[in-house]
Amino acid sequence: GGAGTGFVISSDGYIATNNHVVEGANKIQVQFTSGRIVDATTVGRDPSTDLAVIKANATGLPTVTLGNSDTPNVQIGDSVVAIGNALALEGGLSVTNGIISGLNRQVPEQNGAVLFGMLQTDAAINPGNSGGPLLNLDGEVIGINTLVVRQTNSGDIAEGLGFAIPSN
Repeated sequence: GGAGTGFVISSDGYIATNNHVVEGANKIQVQFTSGRIVDATTVGRDPSTDLAVIKANATGLPTVTLGNSDTPNVQIGDSVVAIGNALALEGGLSVTNGIISGLNRQVPEQNGAVLFGMLQTDAAINPGNSGGPLLNLDGEVIGINTLVVRQTNSGDIAEGLGFAIPSN
């Protein structure tokens, strides 16, 4: 099994996440912050953009507000908050903060796809955070936390290099 994060985009149970969170899953369960666990199914996924939508067997859910990730709405230096399920630790979700460190980055993924237009952030993103929202200070989702780079192909060690797929 694995763990990841997602966020509710419609009250009837549609949840946005990363493709790599659900890829190859035989069974998907969603645990809400209330502790409630429900089954879910994959509605659609796109490995080339690392995006997926799942449908939880639940209704009446609170939803997020999608923000505008285009410049000038998002700029280098803007404060952001990343929410996720870091390392699937007991006790619920984790929250980190940081800034937008770069815009329009190209980042290769392990499956060979190259993600374009990525938001770079120094907010801590760890395994389990994938698929979680990157929020502006108005609480709007401006990105989907996707990956972190810890070491380059040449062996250089990196810190604070997190990337999110822009909401737009």
